[in-house]
Amino acid sequence: MHWTEALLKDPVGAGLLDNMRSPSFIISPGDFHRADITPRMNWNSVKFEASQQANLPTDPGLYAFVIRVGFPGLPPNGWVLYIGQTGDGASRGTLRARFGQYLKDKKKPKRLSIFLMLNAWDGALEFFYAPLPGRKADLVKLETELLGAFRPPFTDRTYPAAYMSPRHAF
Repeated sequence: MHWTEALLKDPVGAGLLDNMRSPSFIISPGDFHRADITPRMNWNSVKFEASQQANLPTDPGLYAFVIRVGFPGLPPNGWVLYIGQTGDGASRGTLRARFGQYLKDKKKPKRLSIFLMLNAWDGALEFFYAPLPGRKADLVKLETELLGAFRPPFTDRTYPAAYMSPRHAF
């Protein structure tokens, strides 16, 4: 079965496919400047494909899925679709294990929006990651700041109040 057929069998999934025809992204320079991203993170990336899982660290950290489509003659470009963290608090999650969970999510529509994201941009997704092994307590705060700055369309979380405009609050 093609991945779109799996989504069409579910009313929510069918709605997600309809929304892809007119996606909206929010880009706000003010939100980028407002974000408090400390400590400074060192980001790395791998293509989102099974052969890359072993290249990821077994540390907690932050990650992002980014569309990276290269066209000859055009400047590099991309867009952050999803931001998450793994290994906060009591969790023993690692970036490598989380990557593996997304590989499974790509095959089975457990979270429909994630299933859509992973399959719609198959071959164009990069998994960016920033290991933060000694900073577990900072993971949720940093994730929240990144969510407010980028507003990734596939992250199903509420944005911090500081990033909400009155029209989003109601």
